[in-house]
Amino acid sequence: MQVELVAHTPITSVSSMGRYPRELYNHLSKLVSVRLTHGIDPPLANNLTVLRHFPLGVEGHQSGSVTHFMQIMGCSQMLWNPVHPAVATVHDLGVLICEEDKALFSPLERMILDIQLAGLRRMDKLIADSEFTRQGLIEVFGFSPQNVHVAHLGISSQFRPMAGARERLAERYSLQMNDDSYYLLYVGSELPRKNLAVLLITLAQLKRHGYRMKLLKVGNSGGERWRKQFLAEIERQDLISDVIILGVVPEKDLPLFYSAVDLYVTSSLLEGFGWPVLEAMACGTPVVCSNAGSLPEIVEDAAITVDPRDATAMTAAIEVILGNEQLRHNLSDLGRKQAAKFTWDKTIESVLAVYRALV
Repeated sequence: MQVELVAHTPITSVSSMGRYPRELYNHLSKLVSVRLTHGIDPPLANNLTVLRHFPLGVEGHQSGSVTHFMQIMGCSQMLWNPVHPAVATVHDLGVLICEEDKALFSPLERMILDIQLAGLRRMDKLIADSEFTRQGLIEVFGFSPQNVHVAHLGISSQFRPMAGARERLAERYSLQMNDDSYYLLYVGSELPRKNLAVLLITLAQLKRHGYRMKLLKVGNSGGERWRKQFLAEIERQDLISDVIILGVVPEKDLPLFYSAVDLYVTSSLLEGFGWPVLEAMACGTPVVCSNAGSLPEIVEDAAITVDPRDATAMTAAIEVILGNEQLRHNLSDLGRKQAAKFTWDKTIESVLAVYRALV
């Protein structure tokens, strides 16, 4: 079996779009003949970057290979230069099921997305990161259930509880981390679907209830527009001294962040999978997260889930955890066991089953 992994995003990227092809390549290369490649850019793509969404073909394509597109972007090629057998991974359905995501797209960008989705319909098989996304593909797009398969993502072994994490993190990032304060962590962007306004309202409510809280925010903004909105909401909620924005950090440092805090929190409206939640759980950190998207499927009973639009419910959940040491211990134990179910070996097993069905 010859496999071609077509990456639209550089695999050196710290984003999930970079990590996914990198992990697939590293694990598949031990089992089958696999080649990491990319789309062929049209002429003038260096001057007009939008053209990169419309590749002319697959660089170095070998006839008969299983061609696996790593994300929706780039699937447009199937409209004018189809390759078979072909499979594409769909990480989430974004704007198609999340109203807030519409703010991300100009009319031109929505047109580009629609063309990619049209190409997606030409695939022989689809892989979804979660059953939630799989059901969306079936219900929203009308894909045949037997052609859409789930391959949950894996968690790297580096995500585990780290001794002395708070002290090490404080020293490495020059943070003042006081023993009399609780620390919450959020890892991700500030895009509308992440619903950070509710998270900030929750922090403000906890502050009014007498808790000394700090929120560490790790990850890029997703765009200057969203950073401005985030900063404005921080000021509106009187949290300027309570939110620490750290930006993108090396992936090797993430276990330190997860292990150093008291809780991991997210009020996201849509996650196609939800790596940070599982990574936090793998590090033994209790989690309060949304009951939206794929998160209930991923965390099962190992986290406290709440309505992502209800800041009062999120505040109450956090207060319950902080006030109950036994609950924190139970959630930590359950979280590690739940995260241990998600391995790259299992991911590869599911992906290979799809390839074999195509060959």
